[in-house]
Amino acid sequence: MNEDENQKLIDEIIVLSKLSNHRLREQTHHLIELYEEQKKKNSKLQKNHSAFLKQVDKRTVVINETSTQKDKMLRQQSKMAAMGEMMDAVAHQWKQPLNSLSMMNDMLKDDFKDGIVDEAYIDDITETAHTQIEHMVTTLNEFRTFFRPSKDSEEFLLEDCINSVEVLMRDELIKNTVNLKTDIKDDIKIYGFINEFKHLFLNLLSNSIDAFNEKNISNRDITIKTYTDEDKSIIEFEDNAQGISNHVISRIFNPHITTKQDSNGTGIGLYMSSQIVKKHNGTISVKNTDSGALFKIIIKH
Repeated sequence: MNEDENQKLIDEIIVLSKLSNHRLREQTHHLIELYEEQKKKNSKLQKNHSAFLKQVDKRTVVINETSTQKDKMLRQQSKMAAMGEMMDAVAHQWKQPLNSLSMMNDMLKDDFKDGIVDEAYIDDITETAHTQIEHMVTTLNEFRTFFRPSKDSEEFLLEDCINSVEVLMRDELIKNTVNLKTDIKDDIKIYGFINEFKHLFLNLLSNSIDAFNEKNISNRDITIKTYTDEDKSIIEFEDNAQGISNHVISRIFNPHITTKQDSNGTGIGLYMSSQIVKKHNGTISVKNTDSGALFKIIIKH
C-alpha cells in the first residue's frame, strides 16, 4: 500500500471516528433527556403517591375515630340498659324485705295490745328484722360494687364472681321460677375486671329469662359449669329455652342483633359480652342443643 492509499485510509478512519463520536454524543444526549424526563415522571409519581398516602392516613384516622366513637356509644348504651335492669332488680329485691319489716311492725303493735309481747318475742322479731336488713344491705353493696368501675386489673376467683351474680339475680330468678344450677370448680382464677365478668353473666341470665317468658316455657333450667383444660379455663352456660333461631345464631355476637320479639331488645348485650371475653384473652361461641342454647367461653391463661 502506497503513501496516498495510507493517507486515504487514515482520512476515512478520522471521518468514521467523527461520525461515531457524533452519534455517541447524540445517543448520550438522548439518554440524558430520557433520564431527565423519567426523573420528572418519578418525582410527579412520588408526589401523587405521598398525596395518596396522606389521604389514606386521613381516612384511616376518620374510620378509627368513628369506630372508637361507635364502641363508646355501644358501651354507654349497654351500661344504661344494664343500669335500668339493675334498678328494677333492686326494687324487686327490696320489695319483699320491706313488706316483711312493715308487717312485723304492724304485728308488734297489735301483739303488744294483746299482751303477748315478751323478751323471747322481741328477740325473735329482732333476729328476723336483722336478717331482712342484712339481705337488703348485701344486695345494695353488690349493686354498688357492680357499678363502681375497676381501674386496675386484678386476679379474682371465678366462683366469687358467679356467687355475686347469684345474689344480684336471686329474686329475679325466683320471680321467674328459674332453677339455676352451678357446677363450679372452686380454684379457677381469672386476671382482669371482675365487674365486667359479672356483666357478662348478667347478660346471659337476662337473655335466658326473656327467652323463657317469650316462649312460655314451664320447666326452666339454667346450668353454669366451669372447668379447666391445660392452660385454659372453660365456662359453659346452658339453658333449656328452645335455642336460637338459625337465621340469627351465626350473627348473634354482632351489634344490634337481637332474638327478642317486637323489637324489645337492643342487640347490645351479647355484643358487649363478646367484647368482654375478647378483652380477657378469650373466645365465646354458641350452639343449639336438643333443649336450648349452650354458650361456651374459653379463657386462655
